[in-house]
Amino acid sequence: MLMGYLALCSCEGPEGPQGLKGDQGPQGIQGLKGETGTVGATGLTGPSGPQGPTGTTGATGATGVAGATGPKGDTGVGVAGPQGPTGSVGPAGPAGPSGAQGVTGPTGPAGVSATGPSINVIYSDWFTPLIGDWQKISEKSYLYRINEVKITQDIIDKGVVLAYSRQFSNGPAYLLPMMLETSTGLTNYNISVILGKVNFLFSELLDTQGKPATGLQYRYVIIPGGVKSRANIDYSNFDEVSKAFGIPK
Repeated sequence: MLMGYLALCSCEGPEGPQGLKGDQGPQGIQGLKGETGTVGATGLTGPSGPQGPTGTTGATGATGVAGATGPKGDTGVGVAGPQGPTGSVGPAGPAGPSGAQGVTGPTGPAGVSATGPSINVIYSDWFTPLIGDWQKISEKSYLYRINEVKITQDIIDKGVVLAYSRQFSNGPAYLLPMMLETSTGLTNYNISVILGKVNFLFSELLDTQGKPATGLQYRYVIIPGGVKSRANIDYSNFDEVSKAFGIPK
């Protein structure tokens, strides 16, 4: 009977329709976390990406502390150039204002003419004013004054007073007014007289810092009115004046 039942059960009938899906059961408890696996090998480096844009310029840093001053270098040695030629004599400039009374200069003896009697020509020795002897009377003008009692009203009215300048003893002498050209300016030396005084005047025509040249020698000659009889003398030529009136050079 059992075998018949098994035989009966082994005969499979057609599959029936699928039943409805049952409700999902509750989630089970999460299992324990497994151990961390070993780190894998580093992969190959990928290609470089394109260069990014240049960033903005940063702010300028503070100025650093100045370094110590270096040692002073050796003084160079210059070579003086040749002296330029003496400039031509310029026109007489206007007389400047009277300054303080200067030192009385020495009066020379009366000259003696080689062609006639003496007419009491008076001349000074050659003298060289120091730069401090010149009195500044304006931005561009200086005055050197000499007391001379021989400058009388008669000399001012009828006579003549000459002045000469030279650079060194026995050198050529030039009649004032005299114009000299320097490397930075143009200077004028002149003479004027007032009662009892002889004034030497210096004027700078270009450079406001110009001053009278140092080392120049000067001499003045006082000729009374009687010299009119010798009007043919070239007074700009000191050699001729010296010979005519017996004035030593």
